[in-house]
Amino acid sequence: HFGSSAPRGPAGPMPLEPARGAARLALHAACWWLAAADAGWGCGGSGTVAAEEWAAALHFLNESGGPSAGAFDAWSRDWAPLAQAAASDLQGSLEACPEGTVAALAHALPALDAARGDALSLELVKYLHHHLSGGGAAPAPAPASAARPWGWQRHWLAAVASLLRFVYAKWVNVPQDAPRGDGGGADPVAVAVAPGVLTRHHGLLFRAHLDEFVRSGVYDLDIAENSVLFSEAFAFAAFCRLHGVGAVLESGVYRGFSTEVWSLFAEEVVAVDLFPGAEVLEAARQRLRRRANVRLVRGDGKAQLPRLLEARSGARVAVFIDGPKGELAIRLALKLREYPQVAFVAMHDMAPYRGALREHGAYFFTDEPWFQREYGHLDEPFKRRTDLQAGGTMAFIS
Repeated sequence: HFGSSAPRGPAGPMPLEPARGAARLALHAACWWLAAADAGWGCGGSGTVAAEEWAAALHFLNESGGPSAGAFDAWSRDWAPLAQAAASDLQGSLEACPEGTVAALAHALPALDAARGDALSLELVKYLHHHLSGGGAAPAPAPASAARPWGWQRHWLAAVASLLRFVYAKWVNVPQDAPRGDGGGADPVAVAVAPGVLTRHHGLLFRAHLDEFVRSGVYDLDIAENSVLFSEAFAFAAFCRLHGVGAVLESGVYRGFSTEVWSLFAEEVVAVDLFPGAEVLEAARQRLRRRANVRLVRGDGKAQLPRLLEARSGARVAVFIDGPKGELAIRLALKLREYPQVAFVAMHDMAPYRGALREHGAYFFTDEPWFQREYGHLDEPFKRRTDLQAGGTMAFIS
């Protein structure tokens, strides 16, 4: 049977494990025959989950009707092996069985979070958000004879309930006097220099590098939506000059505007993105095709950036994070700044996190009033394009 208090293999309860674990094989052997009864239900197989396994899981949902009161943890553990299998080829699973993949992950999130931590669970939520918000998953086709909601689509409310239960327990129903973890393994630090003193130092820095920025050719670039503004890029370039940066590592590329800007100020730029859509990847490639000092890497920035830093132990590196967003970006930044070759880390869209970032030593934000008074004029090309939404608040830590 698909459900039990814990995934079971031939020797009894099984721990959470990779895609082709014994628990999944035992489940598959016990339930494969159910696929015949559900033939034509719409979901195919992927490299890590067979069509028969999706059929067995759907049969389990049809028979069980969901978790009983107070049994949510056991319910989540039951789904964990299938969810891990789907997650190990998430793109393929979403293409083969979008509703089943989302349901399996939603039901399994508490178990995955308990076993692997929020580095996995929050990453899955982030990926699903970007994939589904971008229209990346089309519903699996219903049989031509279907006259009512069928298959996974009959169980959409249960999947939503599981997701909301996880979100509530993770972020809403949390004791307010509990220590706030920073995810970076280090105690918060305060900025030791008074803001007024920092402003004078930053003013000298920016005045020294303004002419170079304007003459760099940056205004010859085609501006783009959802990109950094020129004033933000100017601050990043000035800090690169201050620290003698030779290489820029970027996580979150989108169509490559910021990547192209960095190529004007660094000898090497390596830009990492999941690129969930082929059209966005091709747009970035076309934009950057003439930039010989730029390399695009398709992958997860959380995994790729540490590897790229380790391969550049003798370099002076600046890191720009425009994905992941929010708290995930802060956690990644706190991890990366521990590398001695990292001069600074800049994060985009950080206005809501100003207080937390100050605790971690953030020393400059591009929306500071004095900076916008002095250098907001750099953004005139964007201001004239009222059809484009761009910009945010870039925060800097070292």
